[in-house]
Amino acid sequence: MQTVRAFIALNIGDDIRNHLAELIRELKASGADVRWVKPENLHLTLAFLGQVNTGKFQPLETALRTGFQSLEPFGITAVGTGVFGPRLRPGVVWAGIRENAELMRLQQHVVAALEQAEVRFDNKAFRPHLTLGRFKSLNQSEALFQSLEKCRHQPFGHGTIRSVEIIKSELKPTGAAYTVLQSVPLTEG
Repeated sequence: MQTVRAFIALNIGDDIRNHLAELIRELKASGADVRWVKPENLHLTLAFLGQVNTGKFQPLETALRTGFQSLEPFGITAVGTGVFGPRLRPGVVWAGIRENAELMRLQQHVVAALEQAEVRFDNKAFRPHLTLGRFKSLNQSEALFQSLEKCRHQPFGHGTIRSVEIIKSELKPTGAAYTVLQSVPLTEG
């Protein structure tokens, strides 16, 4: 059976995407050696699956739909910036997502659906964020750190979460290419 590299994520909507596209343009001006995410690829990952047998997607979709029967659309807010990793070995530049009970509940439902469908996933602690870029080296990083510090508490828009997407990720020399394989709606109350 065929396998694909995949993850489960939320579409953040145009308001947040447009705010962060502008932020990325500003951060690029620092000259830091960072591989920036294309704005159309910005998303909120709920679970990274890695290589998945394509035969698992239908049972996963069924488990997600069952779990979402009690979940209604809800709002999210992007706020603040930071870096994962120590300053001398930074990894990811991120924008934060303000935690809320609905988001945490949704992520728990996704984990339960993955377990029910027997799909392996990276089960590290969920830290709601949007990856803006990945450091390639420390070149010109100090200017970037200063810019990020200025944005530490800045709001970057709002979005409404109406569905969860199973996304295929293809790694290419020009960056990752994403394809939505399935979109599973939350219940409209």
